[in-house]
Amino acid sequence: MKIVHFSNWGLRRSGLYECTKDQIKYERKYGIDSQLALFEHDKPNKDWIDDNWLKPIPWEECKDADLYVIHRGLPAELDKKEKPVITVIHGTVEFLMLEELFSNAEKTPFNTHINLIRDCAACVAVNPHDFDIYKLYDIDNKLELIHDAIDIERYTIEGYQHPFNNRPQILFCDSLRVNKYPAHIIWAMSEIVKEIPTAKLTIVGLDLLNILTWRNLILRSPNKSLAENLELVQLMTTEVRPYMRGADILVNGNMSGIPSRTELEAMACGCQVVSYADYFTKYKCSPFDIKDMAKQIIRCWNDIKDNRKKARLEARQWVFENANMEKQVVNKFIPLYKKVLGV
Repeated sequence: MKIVHFSNWGLRRSGLYECTKDQIKYERKYGIDSQLALFEHDKPNKDWIDDNWLKPIPWEECKDADLYVIHRGLPAELDKKEKPVITVIHGTVEFLMLEELFSNAEKTPFNTHINLIRDCAACVAVNPHDFDIYKLYDIDNKLELIHDAIDIERYTIEGYQHPFNNRPQILFCDSLRVNKYPAHIIWAMSEIVKEIPTAKLTIVGLDLLNILTWRNLILRSPNKSLAENLELVQLMTTEVRPYMRGADILVNGNMSGIPSRTELEAMACGCQVVSYADYFTKYKCSPFDIKDMAKQIIRCWNDIKDNRKKARLEARQWVFENANMEKQVVNKFIPLYKKVLGV
C-alpha cells in the first residue's frame, strides 16, 4: 500500500508538518510505503536540508499511490478523481472563521473545509471541538474523529532540561496565531505572584517581526513591573523540549481551548496544562479572564508542588493513552485506509 501525504515544509515551525511527519514514521514502521509530498512545491529544491530520514517526493512520483491524504491541500495538477482522497482537518474552526471575517470573505478556508468533507472519500477531525462543528456539514457521514497525536518517542520526560531558577515555572510555548498568543498569561502573572511570589513565566516562540508589540506590553507597565514576573523571553527556536521538560505548568493560549500539538508535546515532557478546555485537563479557566487563569495556575501548583514527579508521569500517561501517534496509526488510520480502499 502506497500512501502520499500532502503537507507543507515547516521543519520545527509547523505543527501540521510535524504531525504529518510522525504519522509517516509509524505508517512505515507497520509496512506502508508512506511518502511526503509538498502542496506548494512540485520538485523540492535539492539544496534544501532534508529532515534526516524524511524527504519530499515530486508530484510525478505520487501518481502510482493507492491513496492521497490531504493535510495542506492537493495540487491542481493531480486529479483527485483518479485516487481516493482522505482529508485531515488540522486548522481550528475559530482561526479559519477569523480569516474569512478579516478578509471580507476574500479568503474562505472554513468553506473550503466544508467542500473537502463533501468531495473526499473520508475525512478526519483531530479534536472533539472541530469534530462537533464540522459534523453539522457532514451530509454523507464521512467525518470521523482521530485525536491529534505526537511521537512520544521524541517527546520524553528524560533528556536535557533547561535549568530554570524559579518554581513554579510557568511556560507559554507556541507558534503565534491570531487565535493564540501569550498576552493573557503575561497579565495573569501579576495576580499569581501575589499568592506565589516565586512564580515566574517563560515565553518561547515570539516572532522578531512583532517583537515591539511584546516589548511595549511588558515594559510599559509602571516601573516595568510586568517584566519582573518573567524568567526568560525566547524568540522562535528549533528546539523546545528542554523548556517543556524543565517547566511545571504550560498555559494553552488557544482561544478554542483545544489541545494543540504544543500541549500534547509539553504533557509528554511532564508539564501539567492550564487551558480554556475541559476534556484533557482539570485546570480550566474562563476565556481571557486573567484572574481565573491565575486562580487555576495557583490551584494546579498547589496540587503538584509536593509530588512533581507524580504529576509529570500523570501528564505523560494521558498523552500515551489518548494522543500517541503509534496507537492512532495502528488502531485508526490503517483501518481507515483499508476501509476506503476496500481491502
